Amino acid sequence: MRRIWMALLGLVVVLLALAGAGAIYQAIATERAERAYPPPGEMVGVGGYSLHINCVGQGSPTVLLDAGSGGFSAHWVRVQREVSDTTRVCSYDRAGMGWSEMGPEPRDARQISSELHTLLSKAGVEGPYVLVGHSFGGMYMQTYAARYPDEVAGVALVDSSTEPDQFSHRPEARQSNEPQKQSFAVVPWLHGSG
Repeated sequence: MRRIWMALLGLVVVLLALAGAGAIYQAIATERAERAYPPPGEMVGVGGYSLHINCVGQGSPTVLLDAGSGGFSAHWVRVQREVSDTTRVCSYDRAGMGWSEMGPEPRDARQISSELHTLLSKAGVEGPYVLVGHSFGGMYMQTYAARYPDEVAGVALVDSSTEPDQFSHRPEARQSNEPQKQSFAVVPWLHGSG
């Protein structure tokens, strides 16, 4: 029995050492990446943390791009380049994504649309806006349009989510979403440990 406990203790020590080494590696790699790849737009304080927004082109209405779950502003670079030939277009990173800093909980559509509203105001990005949202970004843009209708000229949805609990309506959808939901709970921890 003692040998089993010693083996388990050894395994725990090795795993903790690997996690520590991974965390040190992640800190160094993050620092180097931040120096090598600075944000292409500007960082704007929105109340204790900063969000990244990148606007190019001239004209009105301003097209505002929001990426899907796990995505960030760089995913829109080709679309942004094309649209900027005809009007002003901005992509941004939600709190905790891309170049943006982490924001407060809860990370729901109401919080995210409020942050976007503050970001646009503080960055001096004037409406009216054509809101473009992909996947979860579509849900956030729909929420923004519902909360601030006087600022919105239109909404374009790209394979959009419709509501936060869209997977709970049918048993098949709940089962297919469960692995993704579990991975979202683990990924932040794994990221921090390298």
